[in-house]
Amino acid sequence: MHQRVLQDETRPDSVGPRRPQLLVALGGRGEEDAALVRAAHRQAQREGVHWWAVHVDNGRAGPRQRLALDQVLALVNRLGGEVRVLQGVGRARELHEYAMEQGVATLMVGRTRPSGWRFWRRPLAERLLRYGGAYDLVVVAEARQRRRFRPVRRRNPLGWREGWVVAGSFLVAVGVAWALEFWLELANLSLIFLAAVLASATLAGTRAAMVTAALGFLAFNFLFTRPRFSLAMVEREQFLTVIFFLLVAVVVGQLAGSGRQRLVALRSSREQSHRLLTFSRALSVATDREQVRDAGVSTLERWLGVPVVFLDDGGQDGSLSVRSAIPANARLGAVEEAAAAWSWQQRKPSGAGTATQASLRWRFIPLVEQERMLGIVGLELAVRERPLGPDQETLVTTLTRQLGMALERTRLVAELGASRLSEENERLRSALLSSVSHDLRTPLASIIGSASSLRELEPQLSRADRRELLDGILAESERLNRYIQNLLDMTRLGHGGLKIERDWVSFDDLVTAALKRLGATLDAVRVEREGANGLPLLYVHPALIEQALVNVIDNAVRFSPADGQVGIRARLDEAREWLEIRITDEGPGIPPEQREAVFDMFFTGGEGDRGRHGSGLGLAICRGMLGAHGGSVEALPGPAGQGTTIVMRLPLAAQEEHANDGD
Repeated sequence: MHQRVLQDETRPDSVGPRRPQLLVALGGRGEEDAALVRAAHRQAQREGVHWWAVHVDNGRAGPRQRLALDQVLALVNRLGGEVRVLQGVGRARELHEYAMEQGVATLMVGRTRPSGWRFWRRPLAERLLRYGGAYDLVVVAEARQRRRFRPVRRRNPLGWREGWVVAGSFLVAVGVAWALEFWLELANLSLIFLAAVLASATLAGTRAAMVTAALGFLAFNFLFTRPRFSLAMVEREQFLTVIFFLLVAVVVGQLAGSGRQRLVALRSSREQSHRLLTFSRALSVATDREQVRDAGVSTLERWLGVPVVFLDDGGQDGSLSVRSAIPANARLGAVEEAAAAWSWQQRKPSGAGTATQASLRWRFIPLVEQERMLGIVGLELAVRERPLGPDQETLVTTLTRQLGMALERTRLVAELGASRLSEENERLRSALLSSVSHDLRTPLASIIGSASSLRELEPQLSRADRRELLDGILAESERLNRYIQNLLDMTRLGHGGLKIERDWVSFDDLVTAALKRLGATLDAVRVEREGANGLPLLYVHPALIEQALVNVIDNAVRFSPADGQVGIRARLDEAREWLEIRITDEGPGIPPEQREAVFDMFFTGGEGDRGRHGSGLGLAICRGMLGAHGGSVEALPGPAGQGTTIVMRLPLAAQEEHANDGD
């Protein structure tokens, strides 16, 4: 249920259209805030608006309140809201100013608990109504009636450290005041006891300061006012001095204790932030699920000092199994395994410190992201001498939440990689089918046509015509043979079956053999060779390098214009460790954005040197063959910006022998 109070039903239209927004005010009250957040989520879904949860931090929240607030903020994130934390003392004023600044349409607040004996303290909704504003104020009613007075919290007695601080500060103050009694006036002696209160607040907190103030008040009255060694006072000045001392001591103790509490909270927050940052960095460099899981388990074990296990679905039978454990011999009993299975099914924590099977030695925390179970983290909390404090509970909650998000990230990355691989395989399959259907059928059709003409029209054909048809059959057969060889080379490269059988060979012999294999294909262009003389012998697999040269030269010839020039130039680098081969043409060239993609399998581009004339295999196979020799290949613009230059680099024998010796 919720009650709607409209603060401004008539809004001026001159402001212009404003997107509806919902702001929910958190009060740090745990379950009450959780109910308020769920109500805001439901209303935001009904109205189709974005919603934010705002908390005003006045610096007085204790560890348990911070833990409850962290849990509520985690709920906000899971439900799709955004979180804002404001710093300030006046909650109503901060909320009103923030709502006006953001231009929200609706501000949702919870029903404030009756103020008990503090009758002057008005509910939050009434204070917001006094400010007024161009937004709707929604007050959410509670599920059950709350008592007017808060239950009295049971406070733990002073610890030994607090007791020693109180005793030491008090006794030192009494001794110093006793020693300086004859030199200082009574009012100045009170400053000594006030210093003891300040020291107690700084070293042990507010409670120790209040005890020190009370003891100082009694000792000051009993030892230093007249009559001596009596709590009675007969002089008005002394009475006022003691009373003012007590008032100032209480105020100073409260302020100093509050400052110490904030400082301790700040230190704890800094330490926790540093730990979370370290953990986030460890998760960010983890590349797969196993690394993320191991990083989370090791971090929890190191920071909590308890055995940690990670459980996941064991397989088809649906049973859970321990995937990672620190220490490695950590084992779960039958009862613990049943509790872990319950947490997996119900997606709720169980075991020590929870509402389910709290007597167990282990606590099991399910990791849930996007309604998907990612695993169970088990902590053997029974080995600790003291139970987890609120700050440690917050740390466990935050760490497991980050671990769950990291596991979900790795799952999404794995699915994305599998999807991309499937798409790439489908693209390659389609390209292969298209390439085979074109590059096999075209030469086969030419061969069949020439052969059928020879058989059916042989008496009518002249000797020159028959020779021309036979040359066509031979040329198309060689073209078909080169394509099949490329397919075989592609298969061997893809399966790692390419074996390197090195031998000494001259570069000039490799070029001559490649040009001879191309045969009549070179009749339409002019081939210019340069720089082959004086080069050292190459220690390579001759057939593979020859095939690479055939692919590149054939590619250059096919895209050169009639009577164009194809250049083959070779030279050594300055260090005489690499042979650089440049094959140039006068074709249309390759666009800059495609000069790396042309070496991908089945890439045809559609324009330039990789258009409809190519199958998309030649340059890819060339890169694979050169890479197997430790070389490289790249595409550059042609001379004077015309055409294309394919640059092939091969390491010379000295470098190869040195590498082999190192192996």
